[in-house]
Amino acid sequence: MIISERKISKELAFYRALSSRFCLEEKDAKKLSVLERGYKGERIYDEVFDEEGHSSVFVFRDIYLRIEDSTAQYDALIVSDAGITVNEIKNYSGFYRVERGKWYAGNFEVPDDPPAQLKRAMNKLLKLKYIHRLNFDIEGKVVFPHIDFRLNFDNQDVRERLVMRSELRDYLKRFSNEYAGRYAERIAEAVSSHIIDNPFFDKSANFDSVSKGLYCGNCGGFEVETWAYHFFCTACKSRETKESHVIRALSDYTALFTNEKLTRKRLLEFIDYKVSPRTIVRMLSKYCTRFGAGNATYYEFNYENYEDVVENHEYIRRYKNHMIKI
Repeated sequence: MIISERKISKELAFYRALSSRFCLEEKDAKKLSVLERGYKGERIYDEVFDEEGHSSVFVFRDIYLRIEDSTAQYDALIVSDAGITVNEIKNYSGFYRVERGKWYAGNFEVPDDPPAQLKRAMNKLLKLKYIHRLNFDIEGKVVFPHIDFRLNFDNQDVRERLVMRSELRDYLKRFSNEYAGRYAERIAEAVSSHIIDNPFFDKSANFDSVSKGLYCGNCGGFEVETWAYHFFCTACKSRETKESHVIRALSDYTALFTNEKLTRKRLLEFIDYKVSPRTIVRMLSKYCTRFGAGNATYYEFNYENYEDVVENHEYIRRYKNHMIKI
C-alpha cells in the first residue's frame, strides 16, 4: 500500500521550468541532468514494485523526516510488522569499482559512497524507535536500477548490501510475503508524524531574467501564433489548446517563483499577455485556490505541476492538442 506517492521534486520542477525559459549555466545544466537521471531511476524502481505488488506492506516514497534535530531524505521506506526497510536508489551507469572501502567512478573517488549514505539514513531511524517506544528491525539495501551499471568490488560484504537491476524484481517480490498488521500501522504512523517538506531547497528565479510568453510543449519554441482555440507552433507545426498553455504557465510560475505570490496581473506579465485577462481569471478559478480580496487577491496552484493536472483533473477537452513528432 502506497502511503506517499513519489512526485517530481520542487528542485527538479524548478530546474525544468528554468531550462525552458532561461539559458542555464553549466553548473545548473549539470544539476538538472543529475536530478533527471535520479528521478528516472526512482520511477524504474516504482514501476517494478507496482508490478510485483505491495498491498501487504506500507510504502513511503521520497520523503523527508525530521527526527529531533536531524533531517534526512528517504527514496523509499517499506514498513511491515517486522520493521522498516530502507531503499537508497542510485541510478548510476557505467563502470564503478570498490577498493578498500572506497568507491571510484573511473579514476575519481565518489565523495559520499552509497553504502555510507544508506547506513546514515538507517541510523537516523533509530531515534524513531525510542521516541515512539517501538521495537522493530531496521534493514536496508542500495538499489541500482540502471541496466548498464557495472561494479567491481574487493569485499563480498559490500556486494551483499546492493541490489542490481537484474535482481530488482526478485528482491521486491519478497515483500509480498511480509505482513503489515496493527504493529506496522503504529510504525507507519510514527513515520508519518515526522514527515516535512524539503527544507534544503529554497531557490527562486529572478522574474525579470526569465523569458516571458508561452512556449510549445512539443519543441519548446516560443514562436506560437494564436488561433481560435489553440496556439500554433510555427517551428514544429504542433497545436495546443490555450488551456494547456495556461496550465503550463501556472506550473512554471509556481516552480520558479517560490517566494512570490501568484496574481492575475503577474501571470499576465509572465505570459506576455498572450491570453486575455478574462481567460486568465477563468483558468485561475479553475486550477487555483483564491485568497484575499480586491487588490490583495492572490492564488495558489492546486497541483504539483502540469503533468499532475493532466493525470488527475477531471474535465473533458472540447478542443484537443495536436502534437507533431520531432
